[in-house]
Amino acid sequence: MPMNTVARSPRIVDGSRSVHPNGRFPTAALVVVGVLPLVPLLLAVVDARPGFRLVLLSLTVYAATLAVALWFWVRSMRERLIRIAVTGPLRFAPPGGVRTTQWLIPMAGLLPAAMTYLVQILGLPTMSSRLLDWGPYLLAAVSLVSLGREVMSLRRPLGLAVDERGLHGVRRSAPLEASWEEIGTVTPVGPYGPKLAVSVAGRAPVIVDAHHLGSDPAAVAAVVSFFRDSPEQRHTLADGTVAMRTAESALRS
Repeated sequence: MPMNTVARSPRIVDGSRSVHPNGRFPTAALVVVGVLPLVPLLLAVVDARPGFRLVLLSLTVYAATLAVALWFWVRSMRERLIRIAVTGPLRFAPPGGVRTTQWLIPMAGLLPAAMTYLVQILGLPTMSSRLLDWGPYLLAAVSLVSLGREVMSLRRPLGLAVDERGLHGVRRSAPLEASWEEIGTVTPVGPYGPKLAVSVAGRAPVIVDAHHLGSDPAAVAAVVSFFRDSPEQRHTLADGTVAMRTAESALRS
């Protein structure tokens, strides 16, 4: 069943720490990736060979999927933003758009190989080159590996679940299973992208990409640290909304 999330911006951190790599919104990267689909699309328009057009159009779809995914990925993060599951225990989780594009990218990566194979078996006119002959199949192999990782990650809870037992997750990032007694410092780290570092007794620190939390890592660190230090409040973790209100009230005072 799809998980619904709600975003909120509690003033539990000052928002001075940027959630973007090097502290800047990646406008240039968005522009470059946004323009990228136009290259194969324009080539498909001007070239008359039907086989070549099919391959180019499939590459256009893949490049466009990458552009959309990057947009969702970047826009999912904002200073002070926290995104939690609507129901159940407290869980920091990415928005539906990010979760969907994680599946769409490898699926779109299979399309150029399918079109290349179709062109080859039908003998449609195309451009002959090793890159076009084998590149789509290499992309398909990488995409299949990525799809396999997505399937394997389903065994782990989505996002970061915070309950009376401790911390659990994080799907498609470093796995984390730790009781409250094992949890040490919880801090945001960077600067090359927003990440959350969790110290666990007897183990190396767990570094989690905050995009898999859908939340500002500084705010998540503040909330987790509050419940680590306030065991008498952990009963509220059974309801994520109540838990967040409890943490907000305490951290603002």
